[in-house]
Amino acid sequence: MESLILNNLHSRRADGAVLSLDGTWAFIPDPYQTGLYDITGELSSRGYFRDFSPRHPGDRVEYDFDRSPTLEVPGDWNTQRPELLLYEGLLWYRRIVELDAGASQLDTGSVTYLHVGAANHTTRVYVNGRAAGHHVGGFGPWAVDVTGMLRAGSNSIVIAVDNRREPDRIPAMRTDWYNFGGLHRSVELVTLPAAHLRDAWLTMAADGSLLAGATATVDGEVSVQLAGRQIGRIAITAGAPATASFGVDAAAGLDRWHPGAPVLHELTFELQGTNGEVLDRIDDEVGLRTIRTEGSTILVNDRPVWLRGISMHAEGPTGGRRAHGDADAAELFDWADGLGVNFVRLSHYQHDEAMVREADRRGLLVWCELPVYWGIDFGNDEVLANAVQQTDELVVRDRSRAAVGLWSVANETLPGPDRNRFLGALADRVRELDPTRLVTAALLTLPSNDPTVHIEDPLGEHVDVIGVNQYLGWYYGSREDIAGTQWTSVFGKPIVFSELGAGAKAGHHGEENEIWTEEFQAAVYREQIAMISAQTECAGMSPWILKDFRTPMRVLPGIQDGYNRKGVVSEEGERKLAYDVLADFYRRTPEAGPAGGS
Repeated sequence: MESLILNNLHSRRADGAVLSLDGTWAFIPDPYQTGLYDITGELSSRGYFRDFSPRHPGDRVEYDFDRSPTLEVPGDWNTQRPELLLYEGLLWYRRIVELDAGASQLDTGSVTYLHVGAANHTTRVYVNGRAAGHHVGGFGPWAVDVTGMLRAGSNSIVIAVDNRREPDRIPAMRTDWYNFGGLHRSVELVTLPAAHLRDAWLTMAADGSLLAGATATVDGEVSVQLAGRQIGRIAITAGAPATASFGVDAAAGLDRWHPGAPVLHELTFELQGTNGEVLDRIDDEVGLRTIRTEGSTILVNDRPVWLRGISMHAEGPTGGRRAHGDADAAELFDWADGLGVNFVRLSHYQHDEAMVREADRRGLLVWCELPVYWGIDFGNDEVLANAVQQTDELVVRDRSRAAVGLWSVANETLPGPDRNRFLGALADRVRELDPTRLVTAALLTLPSNDPTVHIEDPLGEHVDVIGVNQYLGWYYGSREDIAGTQWTSVFGKPIVFSELGAGAKAGHHGEENEIWTEEFQAAVYREQIAMISAQTECAGMSPWILKDFRTPMRVLPGIQDGYNRKGVVSEEGERKLAYDVLADFYRRTPEAGPAGGS
């Protein structure tokens, strides 16, 4: 009962029912996994997933969801309850769902899925005491089939989420961000016709042709309509992903989506049976744009575009909590817009779908990333299989979004044969799922006394754009030497400075040589800007980071207090001096980049 990918949930026609399970859930922390296994290690006959109540006065039941505390979903558990702030382990959620006898979820001609936007990290789902499915991975969307498991009246939905860090998980044991646990994105019951589309997408290739695809539960055809006109059909075999290419004429006369000038067109997919009857329908919006590289330049719609960016974590605007939903996306992007960006790096894992759709509407290019981070067990084939699964979840959800320009397969990994094989396989999988976008990875560059940095990491062979994380003037190197440093590679590909910066506590002021002050951070930014403006192979930058964010690694009292302080705004949205330094540079930078750049 493994999970599956079910996409386009909120673009269905009216007879596809979506019942939100967001709201209040009872919970029980279970660090010893008492609710799952008995003392012999076998599945417990009285486990919490059964949601038992005493059947008579002498019945021994050692848990009670009805008398347990509650959490709100979506949301992380750490910031909702003080006692859960540092909790890592298994936690049980329970929600009672009332259904009347005529509910669509009970229609024998329909299929019902329980869909989870994301839960960190490993999850098991139970419906009325029966196992419905499981999922491994903390950031991608997934669904389990619960058809026939629901009944008229009260239904117990129990979801067990375990956020423990493990050596064979992705990410693994150590991350420089907070390990938020829980159901941190929306949970829904989705009811669809028995014959339905699981996924449907369309994107534009570099030559201006259109590539579309779909997966359905039956044999048939999918009619594709763009901006009110039919552009073609996709032949479907039940359960198998299918694609079709439509020539450049399919998009003739339609305006392009471009950074700073977004245009979205109506898009409709109709699943038709062998007799031509319409079985299911998805309505969406899509932007049309090309993206490719030429030497060290990134071209969008065949125009050089220099990426004026900022990196972002999926942490809410205030409260140091996991971000979710439209309101958080809008406020975070408002802060980014104030910098004058045309690009955002959504690091280091898959962000909420609301973020990508908001970028689509605002005309911001996006870098989307897998949580392949420090300490991955690259020699473990099971870990690779899970990385491929998370790749599928990342790409399948967002490959219709014009905003997405770069898929990143990793951040700060050390070269080696196993790592190179592992990440090469992920790059291949990305291109198999979506050959129309650029593949990248953020490389780790180590300190050097050489004023010329020549990048030779073998991963450069597998990517289209070379991301570089460098902290000259902060972790290594003298601030006075930053501006004179030159960056090149053996690959002749665009270089994007995916991270750079320095830490500062908002409101802490002093001289430019005094660490942790806003003045120190601003001075590092000025020198970095001088260096980047003089590069000849640089295609953009996404400094680290928009806002301060939680991390257990950063403990300096009175300064860090559990936050990484490299944000250009504080964890509560206070702008630091570096914000204005960066905004001024971006205002002066034309679309094609600085005069000395690519």
